[in-house]
Amino acid sequence: MKKLFAILVLVSVSFAVRAADDINYVIVGNKTFFSNHVKIGLSNVRIETEDGLTIKAPLKKVDAYMVDGKLCERLPIYCKNGTIKCTALLELVSLRNGLKLFKMQVDRENKFFGCCFDDNNNQTMIYFVYKDGELYLRVDEKNAETVFDFFHVPFLSTI
Repeated sequence: MKKLFAILVLVSVSFAVRAADDINYVIVGNKTFFSNHVKIGLSNVRIETEDGLTIKAPLKKVDAYMVDGKLCERLPIYCKNGTIKCTALLELVSLRNGLKLFKMQVDRENKFFGCCFDDNNNQTMIYFVYKDGELYLRVDEKNAETVFDFFHVPFLSTI
């Protein structure tokens, strides 16, 4: 009887974990919207609710979202000289010991942010390490190998 109960608990937990992977969410201001149908565009996000309504919000007002397992958070972007340029939605790459490795796609010609890397999809990215929402470390050619190894991310070549 105990074994049967334990098996039922494990099966129900596995279904709950799989269901959590399918749920997308978007945080706009102080509201969180959950939906299975979220579309991220160039300047807007569209969220279909369970009631069949479609909510449209500008990306500049989105604080965070998770769509198809991809988590993005709005964080301050720092220039090479350490000043804050703006905020942007950065994609979470890895998390370890309270540190988060984020990436952001940039143009190859834009060296304004500093050291750039090519990712697996041959897109130009810059990487930052944040701790508690504040910049902890900028990834550059001097520390890239160590940082990527720490986060168990394959080392990507610099441009």
